Amino acid sequence: MLRPASKRAFTLIELLTVIAIIAILAAIIIPTVGGARNSAIRAKTKAQFGQWAAAMELYRQEYGFYPAITSGGKVDTTKFAPELSGRTLAGTSVNENTAYGNRKGLNFYALAIGDLDADGTTLVDAFGNTEIGVRVDTNRDGIINSADTGSWTTVTGLAGESYAPTELEGAVPTNGVRARILFYSAGLGRDPSDLILSWQ
Repeated sequence: MLRPASKRAFTLIELLTVIAIIAILAAIIIPTVGGARNSAIRAKTKAQFGQWAAAMELYRQEYGFYPAITSGGKVDTTKFAPELSGRTLAGTSVNENTAYGNRKGLNFYALAIGDLDADGTTLVDAFGNTEIGVRVDTNRDGIINSADTGSWTTVTGLAGESYAPTELEGAVPTNGVRARILFYSAGLGRDPSDLILSWQ
């Protein structure tokens, strides 16, 4: 006579062990993935700032001066777009328009999808911050420091944390930064380590 096949099943201890292992692995992997994502967005923002600075240098080579793209030390989209792309956000050419320094309507930078917010009206960094600070080497000595006109301005991050000029000045060497154009934003805005500085 044949015996019925015995049924095999997991014991409660085996199930709890597997669940505990999965929980431990998740606890290890999730922060790592989040940190890697944050690092990738920081790198993308720095690359974005580098492209903007390069476009401003091309503009200066063409016209002999840097474009006026700021209001209160922060990037102003209504100035950035026409000065560096040669077109307003509405798509109108600024060729021969005396309201802008880019009177030839030249395209020094092509605005990409990631450069503007969801409405397509405001310039943003890769984190989505609209407050992006700018400093320019106004005396053309190759160093941005207190000898240049302009000043650091407060920027606010996604978490709502604001960083005052004194915190930004702490990130600048005492003898200044060897650069012609600097961009900065608050990144995630949780603490000063989130600041994204084009020179670091």
